[in-house]
Amino acid sequence: MTWTASPSTPVVHAIGTASLPSTRAVPPFPSSSPPEVESQHPVAEEGPQLLGRQPCWISGGKIDPGFASRYVTTLVHAHIPGPMDAWREFPVPVRDLLFDMFTRRFAFTRPEDLPRARTVWESTAQTNLRKSMWEARDKAMKTTGNRDPMAWLDYGPVWLRRDYWVSLCESWAAGPWQQRSQAAIRNRSTHPEKNVHTSGSVSYATHSQKLETYDRTMAERYAEGTPQPDLDPEAWVDAAGGLRKGRVYGFGDSLDTYPVLSSYASSIASPAYASSSTAPPVSGVEEIRGLIREELRAHLQTQQTELQTQFGDMVQQLISAM
Repeated sequence: MTWTASPSTPVVHAIGTASLPSTRAVPPFPSSSPPEVESQHPVAEEGPQLLGRQPCWISGGKIDPGFASRYVTTLVHAHIPGPMDAWREFPVPVRDLLFDMFTRRFAFTRPEDLPRARTVWESTAQTNLRKSMWEARDKAMKTTGNRDPMAWLDYGPVWLRRDYWVSLCESWAAGPWQQRSQAAIRNRSTHPEKNVHTSGSVSYATHSQKLETYDRTMAERYAEGTPQPDLDPEAWVDAAGGLRKGRVYGFGDSLDTYPVLSSYASSIASPAYASSSTAPPVSGVEEIRGLIREELRAHLQTQQTELQTQFGDMVQQLISAM
C-alpha cells in the first residue's frame, strides 16, 4: 500500500501539469486583445507614410531642408542620360523616374505642398543642374586659364562621364553658349549701368573678376534675345562670393541682411516641426537667396544712382588699362 502511494504523488503533479494547458486555452483576454490591436491600426497608418523616408516641405518656392534639395542634385548627377546641360533636355520618362526615386527617400509632409510638389521639384532640379554646369565650366576655365571650351576636355567634373563632358565642350565651343558669353562681356562694356560696383579698399582686379563671373552667370540665366534685368540679385550673390557675416559684399555699403535672416529664423518652422523646439536647418546661400531677394531690390531702388556713378569710374579705369 505504501508502494501505491507513491504513484498518487505523481498523480497530483500530473493534475498540475494538465491544468497548465487548460489555463492557457480558457481565458478570453487574449481573444479580446487582437480587436484592440486592430482598432489601433487606423491611427498608426498615418505614421508609416514616413517609415524609411524623411520629411521635407516647400519654403519660398524651394525644397527644405537643404539636404533634400541637395539630394535632387545627387540624383540628377547620377542619372544624367547624355551630354545635356539643361534640365529641359531630359526626357519626361527620366524626369518621372528621378521624381519617383526622390519620393522614396523624402515625403512632403504638409498637405498644402502636395499640389505643387512636382512643379517645385522640377524647378529645383533645373536650378541645381544649371548651377552644377556653371561651376564645372568655371572650375575648368580657372584651372586651364583659358576661356576656350576645347581647352577644358581633361577637366570635367567627377560626376559626369568623360564622353558626355567632351561632347558638351564641343557644343559650347561651336554653339550659342560661347556667343552669349562674349555678348555679355560686350554688353558690360557698352552698358555699364547694368552692372554694380563700389569703390573702396577692394582692388579693381577683384572687381573685374566678380564682374566676369556675373557676366557668365547672366549668360547662363538668360538666352540670347531674352531681356535682362538691370541687376539679377541671385547672380550677384554668386559673383560676390555669397554671405559673409550676414552681409552681401559688393552692394555699395555692404547690404546688411540681418533683418531678413532674423525674420527667416522666426518664421521658418513648418507645421511638421511645430512640436519640436529645433527649427529646420538652414543650408547656406542656396536657401537664403530667395529670402534676401526682396531686401536687395528694396535697397537697390535707393542706391542705384550712386552705384552707377561709382561703377562708371571703375569702367573707365578698366578700359584704359586694357
